[in-house]
Amino acid sequence: MLLTGLLKPRGYMRWPLAAAALACVMAASAAGMVGASGSTDQSLLQIEAVSSRLSDTPAAVENVAKAATERGISEAPQAQSVLETAVRSSFNGDSMLAEISKATGKAGGDAADPEAFARAAAAVEEGQAKIARMYQAQDQAAGKDIETRLADPADGPRIRELADLMAGPDLAVETAFTAQLMYLSLEALSNSDTGTLASAPQDQLKSEMKSVISSLRSKSENEKPVPKDIARTNEKTRLSFVLATLSPEDLSVLTDFYRSSGGKAKRDALVESYRQASDRANSEMLEQYFQALADYLKTHPRPQQQQ
Repeated sequence: MLLTGLLKPRGYMRWPLAAAALACVMAASAAGMVGASGSTDQSLLQIEAVSSRLSDTPAAVENVAKAATERGISEAPQAQSVLETAVRSSFNGDSMLAEISKATGKAGGDAADPEAFARAAAAVEEGQAKIARMYQAQDQAAGKDIETRLADPADGPRIRELADLMAGPDLAVETAFTAQLMYLSLEALSNSDTGTLASAPQDQLKSEMKSVISSLRSKSENEKPVPKDIARTNEKTRLSFVLATLSPEDLSVLTDFYRSSGGKAKRDALVESYRQASDRANSEMLEQYFQALADYLKTHPRPQQQQ
């Protein structure tokens, strides 16, 4: 298959854990969520930072292109703008958020007291901001406070359990997977067979998108720029830090929710709908990118094409 060959990973790069953890720190955006209705569903989306994860996707192109360039893919800057256009067109954060919200709302029933859950969501958001500031300021004192609470024999295990139960680690894997598709798309420009794109039928390119995504999703080695298991581990660490800023009452509210059958159903629905929305957006991104790249190659033929 044409795209499968072009998107075959080459080499391997594993970012240092500390650097990757810093890259994963984000202050969740509550736009369109806080105070909307106080519902459990909206609070859950706020807690899991769904809106900001989706809206941050286009900005990831710059970081991926930088990683590709540092890895020796000298042509990455040439394709960066093409990829950015494809990503912005494919990842419609508002419609994806609406789809995920609808799926989450259909699952689980009333899994928590809305007011208590909303207060916990606000506390999580403030914790996100605190941790982001701590990293930015390199605040060692605040870091020691976090470490002390995580080491507490009562709070530490509860916090780690909650981080495992939350959707964040799975959503971080989806973010890492999209970044891997971006990276391989940029890497494809340096493939010796890329010139064939200029003459490939668009129907052929479109038909191969799903199989390419499925094949790459199943890979667990040679993943760039960040392996999925590293993304999951980093997110659990980040979540643990955030949760360590919460009061015992808010921790209890969250733990009760994520342990409950209704909470698990909503969490699973959120993850599955997020994955489905991401797969459709990823497929559209690849389709638009490679069609645009094919047009680019018609006016900027590869050296081997000119021989």
